[in-house]
Amino acid sequence: MNRSAPFLLALGLLAGRAGSTGEPPRILYVSPAGRDAWSGRIPAPNRDRTDGPFASLARARDVIRQIKAEESQPGPITVQIRGGQYYLDRPIQFGPEDSGTAAGPVSYVAYPGETPELIGGRRLTEYRTPAPGSPVVFHLPDSGGGPWQFRSLFVDGRREVRARYPNVDPADPFRKGFLYAAAGPDRVAFGVTVSGIHNAGDWLEYRVTLPVDGSYVLWLHYGARNEPYGLASMDGRCAIQVDARGPVPLGDLADTGGWSPVRWSRAATLRLTAGEHLLRWQNQKGGGLALDALALCDEPAWSPGDTALPPPDRGGHLVLRSAKDFVRSHGRQITVSGAGAGPRDAIWCGPGEVHPAWLSTPGAEVHIFQSGDCRAYSEILSIEGYDPKERRLLLGGPEARSALNPGDRYYVENVREELDAPGEWYLDSGAGTLAYLPRPGFGPRSEVIVPQTNRLLQLEGWPSAGAPVRYLRFAGLTFRDTDWARGGASAGYGVGDDGAVYLRDAEACVVEDCRFLDLGAYAVCVTRGRGNTIRSCEVAHAGGGGVLILGSSGNRVTDNHIHDLGEAYQHVGGIVLAGGGASGNTLAHNAIHDSPRYGISLKEPGGHNLVEFNRIQNTGLATSDSGGIEVTQHDRAFRSGTIIRDNLVADTVGYSSTSGTPTYLSWGIYLDSFASGYEVEGNVVCRSWNGGIMLQGGRDNRVEGNLFMDGQVSQGTLANFNQQSAGLQVMGNVIAYSSPGAVAFDTGTLGPGVVRIDRNLYFPPRGALPTFGAAGATTWAEWRRQGRDLGSAVADPRFRHPGAEEGALLPGSPAFRLGFKPIPLEQVGPRTRRCTCRIRPAGRVFWGTEKKTRD
Repeated sequence: MNRSAPFLLALGLLAGRAGSTGEPPRILYVSPAGRDAWSGRIPAPNRDRTDGPFASLARARDVIRQIKAEESQPGPITVQIRGGQYYLDRPIQFGPEDSGTAAGPVSYVAYPGETPELIGGRRLTEYRTPAPGSPVVFHLPDSGGGPWQFRSLFVDGRREVRARYPNVDPADPFRKGFLYAAAGPDRVAFGVTVSGIHNAGDWLEYRVTLPVDGSYVLWLHYGARNEPYGLASMDGRCAIQVDARGPVPLGDLADTGGWSPVRWSRAATLRLTAGEHLLRWQNQKGGGLALDALALCDEPAWSPGDTALPPPDRGGHLVLRSAKDFVRSHGRQITVSGAGAGPRDAIWCGPGEVHPAWLSTPGAEVHIFQSGDCRAYSEILSIEGYDPKERRLLLGGPEARSALNPGDRYYVENVREELDAPGEWYLDSGAGTLAYLPRPGFGPRSEVIVPQTNRLLQLEGWPSAGAPVRYLRFAGLTFRDTDWARGGASAGYGVGDDGAVYLRDAEACVVEDCRFLDLGAYAVCVTRGRGNTIRSCEVAHAGGGGVLILGSSGNRVTDNHIHDLGEAYQHVGGIVLAGGGASGNTLAHNAIHDSPRYGISLKEPGGHNLVEFNRIQNTGLATSDSGGIEVTQHDRAFRSGTIIRDNLVADTVGYSSTSGTPTYLSWGIYLDSFASGYEVEGNVVCRSWNGGIMLQGGRDNRVEGNLFMDGQVSQGTLANFNQQSAGLQVMGNVIAYSSPGAVAFDTGTLGPGVVRIDRNLYFPPRGALPTFGAAGATTWAEWRRQGRDLGSAVADPRFRHPGAEEGALLPGSPAFRLGFKPIPLEQVGPRTRRCTCRIRPAGRVFWGTEKKTRD
């Protein structure tokens, strides 16, 4: 246990008891009907309106400063805030001079039975009545600080859409309503890779049309990293079949040391006639290739350069195919992904896709889901120009960080001419007008809010003077309608650094029983400081995520309901811990669902965090390479001591697409990079694409007593990334799955000392024995001959609710005989702020209704 733990515990207990010292608090009042010139000591205006509550929280704060200046120990002070709307154009700021003490905390709370709302903007009421089907036009009042600038609009409690093309598809917003980047004229076949074709029996079929009879050389542009598995080349291990003819073995397929396609192989020579042919590439003996292009050329001396192909000499003919353009395929792990090295500042567009108004509108933006960085985030780019000859759209801005490749999905936003769907809007900042195409039911009583601030409360200590903000409590308040800023800490892999309630260098502060609705960034951001509490709150429809803890220790985030996230940026989580100072935090009893990326994420955190009794569902809805609970740790020597236990993690999707063809990569619990020293126990993890657990390259991780259920590809991955893994234990788990093509575990090379795996109960489909995606061990017998699962069993675990994710087992389950302990799932989720949402399991939506090209 780290040495500061007793002090952190004391801070947490004091924060939890704020206001319970026994001394009755002094009470001040704030009301929309109040005046800042009054005393604030009575809850409503008196009869002759000479006294009453304050009008603003800032005035109450200033009066408390006066009280503290006059009294050395003022005792507890509570500000009760009457129901109604409080419009803010800047955050209310609190510093060390506003702090309470352990014996005299300062609280800002809702008046009993009422709901005060802190609104980060201005309400618009006057507009020009349009002709039917035309936009409503608001003439904006003086902003008081130059032209109006805002990225959000809220109408009747709903975030509306800046005018965009294509329009949002409300029935399927993650997969539909996009354009797709085209291939450049010199990159017709490159930039999108087909991988995961490493099992014997996998195949891909292509249709090609040849102009003349002739002898054609088949070239493959590929990458391969099989040497760690004992294969120096793929020569003779795969073949090409033309129409109904026999297979022709392929050669010149030396190992390249990596999976990015970097080399051309002169793989075979085929005698072909003019006309259409069906080519089937076959993996006959196992071992992997990653392909992004095939070429057929009837000029024997022709040779490709890299991806800028010279034309054949002497009137020869060249036919190219992108590897992604297969017409049929077979293979349980085939993945189509944009792993090419496209430009960061341009995409190519299809004929007629670029609208002239995009180029003439200041502030027009391309929102693109890049594929150059693991499809993990989206970028917001400015339009810089257009080359109509090449149909090349030039892009820029601080977020232009990743390679953009053919097939990347995108849309264009903030163009007046695209204002064509109910709920869309456009701000003409120069003219001071807002055009809004109303939804049915819009009228004079509709609430229209334009935000003016990103933050509503700002608590900041003075670290240079050793003066944190301490013992402030906020309870029962609603925070809504804030804005967000482009780029900055949210660009690329950045997790952001902002929140509607922002605490910097704060200690023992409490945010509880609050609602955060329609926000620009995170609901609560805690940076540095320690011992703060965020509990029993609801966060819904945030532009970022729920709670962001940056380098802050000893905090408690408990009993919160956090859902419908990432409406501005997708690289977000319900709760995120980031930075080495993020140690000793407790994340417990939260319900988190419907996130484009993570449920809970730990980014290079400190040690001894506790993640327990959380219910996490429907994550990775818009990004790939994702986890319901995810850890990133690059320090190979660090051992975390963090515990992840008794959580329910369901429907981790990991969605992306190439030209609309889906691709998935996700695990329910994902220990990425070199995350080491974690205990993963007693969790139920179901319906993740790649399985319930990923151990990437870390050491000394223990995975015990979990239920991993219904992964689509596998139930877990033991990657041994960079051959760094050691001391792993996978013991006493129940591993049950029904997908007929799935395996129990996918693995890298598992040499001596990498993993101890035993006492597990396997329940594969249709009474079969489990299979594995492992070098030299694909069957149960081969797996056990390598010394694994010698004390394990294959049997029906006897679920109390068959097919449900609750994971309760009936008495007498054979799992108990192997040491499996009942998982206390009745304790999972919030104990106070319970989730009552009707949740559609995303795994069934994405995988059950998707039309696949695979057999």
